[in-house]
Amino acid sequence: MRSLRARLFAATLAALAITLVLTIAIGAVLTRRQVDKSQATSLASRADDLQLQRRRSPTYINQDFVSGNVRIIFQPRARLRAAVPNVARASDGKTTFEGQRYLYSYRPLPSRGLLLLRSESLRSSEWRPFLRDLLLAGLIGVAFAAGLSFFVARSIVGPIRRVAAAARTLTLEDRPAPLPEAGTTEIASLARAFNEMAAELADSRDAERAFLLSVSHELKTPLTAIRGYAEGLADGAFGADEAARTIGLEAGRLERLVRDLLDLARMNRSEFSISTGPVDVAAVAREAVQRHEVAARDFDVSLTAEGVEAWVEADYDRLLQIASNLVENALRETPAGGTVTVRAGDAQLSVSDTGAGIPPEDVPHAFERFYLYDKIGKDRPVGSGLGLAIVRQLATAMGGDVRVESSPAGTTFSVRLRPQVRGVDDLEVGARQRAERV
Repeated sequence: MRSLRARLFAATLAALAITLVLTIAIGAVLTRRQVDKSQATSLASRADDLQLQRRRSPTYINQDFVSGNVRIIFQPRARLRAAVPNVARASDGKTTFEGQRYLYSYRPLPSRGLLLLRSESLRSSEWRPFLRDLLLAGLIGVAFAAGLSFFVARSIVGPIRRVAAAARTLTLEDRPAPLPEAGTTEIASLARAFNEMAAELADSRDAERAFLLSVSHELKTPLTAIRGYAEGLADGAFGADEAARTIGLEAGRLERLVRDLLDLARMNRSEFSISTGPVDVAAVAREAVQRHEVAARDFDVSLTAEGVEAWVEADYDRLLQIASNLVENALRETPAGGTVTVRAGDAQLSVSDTGAGIPPEDVPHAFERFYLYDKIGKDRPVGSGLGLAIVRQLATAMGGDVRVESSPAGTTFSVRLRPQVRGVDDLEVGARQRAERV
């Protein structure tokens, strides 16, 4: 049986059927015992009555007759010794008399004994009606169990089938209707989890479409410029220096965009690795400033590093990549004569600028791919639109987070990381890092 409903139906029905069989078997045994007990009690009571009657009428005659289904014997005690354990005392039980098994009740009389015998073969006829009633009740129970099993199986499989149908709808890239979060706790939890997954998947697909559209647009712009200047150069519409300069700028922009896309792709794959260890944030800040001193002079922006030694658990190269992305953004955002400051301390790295700032409504979306680029790319010299998304991915991969604070007076991006508890080995690593950076 490959169907879950069939398996549930069979399993539930089998469990109920076994329970009913055991109940009927136990009931039959108990019923038979009760019938035997009732027969023994009835036989003993009749023996007591006959004993009392005979004592009131002391004239004895030997008798051996059948009354109903009971054999009644009045005989000298000596003849009854083989049937009862002690002819001088009253007793009840089972015995063998004249080669047959009987249920007996014996009562002593003066010079004689009273023996009542009831054949054991008659017991089945006494409790057989009870057995028929038990079997009839069992058959009714089995029929009820079958209906209950079918209902239970359908109630469990029905919601699962709805989830399967909704999942097939998802494969067609449609947004399925939300599943009803009703039924048992487990079924409601399954429906709720599926609804959350479907909503997240739909949002992810929407974001992916938007991302692909943005990437396509950003790739198309430099390619169009390169092609236009190449054709213009061939037609003599542009000078070689002007065409080379423009083609070089657009090729650099295209290269930066492709590099950032590759970085984002690697972060979502298993081969992207983070090697954490003790890192001095102040050393990272100083190296980031050194790398961008020339660019800062070209932008006519003052670029400085501040802060004292602050050790965190991070990857030095990845943290330097974060600092470089933030410094590049800050330099492009800061007008001539402004300042960009890279600060280290308290297990965090921050980059502040004196640019125009980010509008308050755009701050929550600052780390979304291409969001700020689409918003301000036409007014300010921004990069590929992926730098801040890479910063957030790298910070998260190292167990930290990144925040942004902005006002018309400037913007500050802060990356907080796990502080490093330093031991002797960490001090040696730190000294080696400082020596390597000198």
